[in-house]
Amino acid sequence: MSTGIKTRLISRKHVKDFALSVASHRTYQFTRVGGEFFLKAEANLKEFIRAYVGRLPSKGKTIL
Repeated sequence: MSTGIKTRLISRKHVKDFALSVASHRTYQFTRVGGEFFLKAEANLKEFIRAYVGRLPSKGKTIL
């Protein structure tokens, strides 16, 4: 498995919009999303996909 893949799987705009909408229910209103947050979100998504695909049975053609 190559760890040098630099493909973005998520849209920064959609991540920012979702994070700010979730944060809007807090007492303190956040207005910005830092670059480190995007890196963490991307890393968590990639790890989720790796783990999920790794648990699938070795037969079949569709990832469900």
